[in-house]
Amino acid sequence: MSLKFVRADLEQHREVLTRFNIEYLSWASESVHQRFGLSLPSLLGMPIPDYVDGALDKLCDGTPPNGIVYVVFDGEAALGMGGLRRIRDGVGEIKRIYVSQASRGGGTGAKILDRLVGDARSFGYRELMLETGPFMTSAHRLYEAVGFADIAPYPEAEVPAALHHDWRFMRCLLD
Repeated sequence: MSLKFVRADLEQHREVLTRFNIEYLSWASESVHQRFGLSLPSLLGMPIPDYVDGALDKLCDGTPPNGIVYVVFDGEAALGMGGLRRIRDGVGEIKRIYVSQASRGGGTGAKILDRLVGDARSFGYRELMLETGPFMTSAHRLYEAVGFADIAPYPEAEVPAALHHDWRFMRCLLD
């Protein structure tokens, strides 16, 4: 497998980014409902497709060093995505690392994370933040392996406040 990281362009990649974000948030929604008995669409104030439609512009509006989103390909097949955005001076946030169900287990998620951490360093970030659901255990192992550790919720986190008490918020200090 030869991965190719392509900087996301909404004009060119909107369809695949929409699909990946809906898959990601639908999975999170099911897990939130099963684990906490809460409705993610209710917490977001709208159906997931509507949320994704509005969130894509914000997710993809940054240009280096303020942010970057990748669509990851193997040949012509889009396998996943991942993003990085500046949240304050010297601090970035990892956003939406997602690998399609059919493409999981081959190390793609780890390669996306490595690319984003490398980008953060090249952008001059001193630390990275992220938020992750308690059910995203495979992702937790990846984050911990590169140095992320648990912290209190941070103000720029996207997750609704009603979930903060059960969510994981993490930080990695960059060398």
